[in-house]
Amino acid sequence: MQNGDGTPTAADTTKKTLPEEVTKQSYRLQVWRHLETSGLAMFPRPVYNRIPNFKGAAEAAAKLAELDVFKNATTVKVNPDKPQEPVRVICLEQQKTLYVPVPRLQNGFLNRLELPEGETGPAAIRKAVSRNGMETYGKPIGIEDSVTLDLVVMGSVAVSKEGYRIGKGRGYGDLEFGLMMHMKAIKSDTIVATTVHDCQVFDTLPAELFGPHDVPIDIIITPTQVIETQRMSQRPVGILWHLLSNRRVQLMPVLGQLREIEMLAGRACTLQELDTDVDERAATRTRRLRRRTRSHKSHSEGEGNTTEGEEGKTPGKPRRSARRRNSNKSAGKEPKEGKEGETKPRRPRRQRPVIDFSVKISNISPNTRVRDLKQALSERGVKPQIMVWKGFRGFCYLHFFKPSPQKGEGDTGAPAAASMDSVLAALAQMSLGGSGGSAPDGAADAPDKPRLLCVEPAPPRQPQPAAEVH
Repeated sequence: MQNGDGTPTAADTTKKTLPEEVTKQSYRLQVWRHLETSGLAMFPRPVYNRIPNFKGAAEAAAKLAELDVFKNATTVKVNPDKPQEPVRVICLEQQKTLYVPVPRLQNGFLNRLELPEGETGPAAIRKAVSRNGMETYGKPIGIEDSVTLDLVVMGSVAVSKEGYRIGKGRGYGDLEFGLMMHMKAIKSDTIVATTVHDCQVFDTLPAELFGPHDVPIDIIITPTQVIETQRMSQRPVGILWHLLSNRRVQLMPVLGQLREIEMLAGRACTLQELDTDVDERAATRTRRLRRRTRSHKSHSEGEGNTTEGEEGKTPGKPRRSARRRNSNKSAGKEPKEGKEGETKPRRPRRQRPVIDFSVKISNISPNTRVRDLKQALSERGVKPQIMVWKGFRGFCYLHFFKPSPQKGEGDTGAPAAASMDSVLAALAQMSLGGSGGSAPDGAADAPDKPRLLCVEPAPPRQPQPAAEVH
């Protein structure tokens, strides 16, 4: 069997190269891998560990709707997976009673989807069949309610023309079927169908892989064909408790509810003692932990990090990145090889200058700007390193650093000979701004007298960075 584009299907690949150990999981992996590599997989992706969505799911749903078994059905149960979403849409469009299982059976069993009054358009239907819509518009149905189903549509990973079905490996579909058998919702004439891609259909699957809990398929619908299976196995009669663990019952409250009903009726509901799912996951985690431990040990011992011909490198030390090597080559620099165990010293942080002395200038007019004071200081040859301007309060501070012996020519700092006395002498009798006194009588147009500034020493301190004016 081949796809329309001539690429071999997963079934053809299985015929040519059988896996070393033939299991359900080996067939799942082949189908998932084929869908992904052949461009047939659709959202959500990747399709691994899912009921895979595929190109042509809508065409398969339309082909199912053409069958008499669908036309004559009034109550339909459809799984909540993405590839069967077109089937759910058609059910609501044709006003069939639609039942959808609660995902993973964690918060109930079935939901009967009912559209709100007056909302029957395509947008409302697509919203109702979505994951959130099924929770919003779904009416919960318990195992004690009376339900009769005419058609059951299941999702599959792989199916055969003999009627064998392989799901994603969690057992949800089989448990849902067993619960519906307990409710007597499934009759002898209830048809079980599945919609899949052509590449998911196998001519035959090993019968020894399947047990009494596996649900057989009556009709397989693909985008191109309808296959009525031979159905080589019988349907489950209900929940097979000896195949379930206590953990599974605790995760699905509906199973615990059914078990209590069965035990009150005097039926045997003994669970298996060994939880194979937990053991399998624990073994996987152990293998992963061992691999991580070996990897960490090899890195710590320096395995695989040395190169023949490289000298002077510490084993286990990561190699210099290619970008850094290329930048050194372009700049004409040769990479420096340090001695064993020697690390390159870090550049010392530049020390913050220390203030030698400070001067406070007060009696500044509120109308005076800082640039006016800077110009006046420059005219008198005074160049402070930091000026803290508080002109709106009538004063400012001038801070002078201690002279550095490493200063070279061209520095704009204060001269080395600057001192408190020289600065006070240069600023003596300095006037700035106006309103230094009232004008004489009869001379209203005379300019204001400059205000005499008060200059005095101030204790040295580190100024606040937010108030610094350089």
